[in-house]
Amino acid sequence: MLRMMKMELAVLKKYLKQIALTMLIMIPCLAAGMGSLTSAPGVAFLIVMFSMSMSSSMYDDQNEWGSYRMAMPLTRCDVVRGRYAFNLLAAIFAAAIAAVLMTAFIALGSAVELPEFLANLAVWGNQQLEATLVASISCACIGLCICSVTLPAYFKLGMTKATQYLPFIMLFLSVAPFLVLGVIGGPLLDQVKGAIELAETTGGLGLIAFAALAISLAVYVASSFIAVRLYSARDL
Repeated sequence: MLRMMKMELAVLKKYLKQIALTMLIMIPCLAAGMGSLTSAPGVAFLIVMFSMSMSSSMYDDQNEWGSYRMAMPLTRCDVVRGRYAFNLLAAIFAAAIAAVLMTAFIALGSAVELPEFLANLAVWGNQQLEATLVASISCACIGLCICSVTLPAYFKLGMTKATQYLPFIMLFLSVAPFLVLGVIGGPLLDQVKGAIELAETTGGLGLIAFAALAISLAVYVASSFIAVRLYSARDL
């Protein structure tokens, strides 16, 4: 698996530079539009998670790289798990870099007088910390869950074929919870609302957030096992 991760880094080195440039443009624009830096780590996680998944799968289809790679001392299990691990670590690293840059900017704002707009962005307190944690956990859950669906599809069908079906799959998954609520009826929705209200009054929202993150990680790990089975059955 470690060998596969090193290969991913070597192959995607050019794409990583493009992704870094994208983040340098997108995150400041998003922060300026929202008037806050709290979403920076989460957005960085999402950008890298999606970009790595798509770029690596696209490269597999180019010049038969996916087939040629199997002539090397790698198993299909190594390929799948190495990609899952590399994507997750790259996304975490990007989020950490964004958090460090955000912290440096806030420190600069407390040490130097900045223009009013930038000074407002550099304001920091408990409210901003909570918003950053919520945004980061939410983005991490979204990225992990969506890639848990897209990566097995890429491994089974390849990038070209998978893009034909993924929009319909993602659309179905996005409306499925509402269909379930519609079929089951109001009692379940009332219970969910009651649980959220109880968590707000008892300070349990943080626990719910970290539980959601743990579940998303579990889904991501389970997805890797499914992807191994699908990729093992694929004719390269």
